[in-house]
Amino acid sequence: MSLLTVVGQSGLHHNFLRYTLDHSSALTPEITQLPFIHTGTSHAKLEYSGKFDGIQGRPINTQDQGPFVLCVADDILYYERASVSREGDRNNDLKQFKNFKNWQRWNNHYVDKITKNYKIEEDKPIPKFILRDSIKQSYLDLKNNGLLLHNNTLVDSVKNTNTDNYFFPVSSFFSLEKFINELSKLDVKYNLSLDLEKVPHVYDSFFERNQILQSHFIVDKILTAIKNRENIEIPELDVFQEGYIYAKLEETNDFIIMPMIEAFYKNTQEINEYLQYYPEHYKAMNPNLPTFNDIPNPFHLWNLKK
Repeated sequence: MSLLTVVGQSGLHHNFLRYTLDHSSALTPEITQLPFIHTGTSHAKLEYSGKFDGIQGRPINTQDQGPFVLCVADDILYYERASVSREGDRNNDLKQFKNFKNWQRWNNHYVDKITKNYKIEEDKPIPKFILRDSIKQSYLDLKNNGLLLHNNTLVDSVKNTNTDNYFFPVSSFFSLEKFINELSKLDVKYNLSLDLEKVPHVYDSFFERNQILQSHFIVDKILTAIKNRENIEIPELDVFQEGYIYAKLEETNDFIIMPMIEAFYKNTQEINEYLQYYPEHYKAMNPNLPTFNDIPNPFHLWNLKK
């Protein structure tokens, strides 16, 4: 009989969490191997104890056994990058945006949406400035973000059970300290007898194999530098990171739309100059924003009807 069932979607590291619990618990036989395959995902075939079950990508049903620990997407940028890059053990290089159409098969409907909305020929690659603009719009309208909608479906299915469940945020994987802190809460709640001294080694192995996580924190550093009007160099980013930065800048700067250009900015001074000198006669209510001052944006609504 299992102690817990770990639930999640690709990109939320539920397999790594399940492994860590089984590996660290004094209630289970020792696991000496690491769970990683060549792509860095925790998909190796191991002899698990059966004390920690796993469910991937689907809502809970009445046949499933709780309590449930659901890995939840509290960081949409990381979640989306990890899903698109790592699901199916593909290890897609997100900087190679010209391969966007082939990154994930489940993404085909989004590809079709972009080609239709921007009137791109089906046999043509999607230009980077268009892909960035479309991704930006998805971050400005999170209520309709497909990955988040699916994650919310899983959240609702777990909430509708009669077991005492736990929601494990994906941001808890961002550092060893955060990870151990969240594991400690699980340990206390479910009496798992975790030996947390076993965690640093497996976490370090997880981190060094996760290029998405290693490159995640630069975006917050860039946005903070822009806010503080500090000049830092901007390294090469992937198109999701660029789109997220654009979205945050449009959210915080009324009446400004970020430019649709192929190349991205080289430093934060260039961005601050764009924001500072954006012509007054171009400023208008941004049609990309669903609301303005908490009121439905008529320009956004009009765009949806077109």
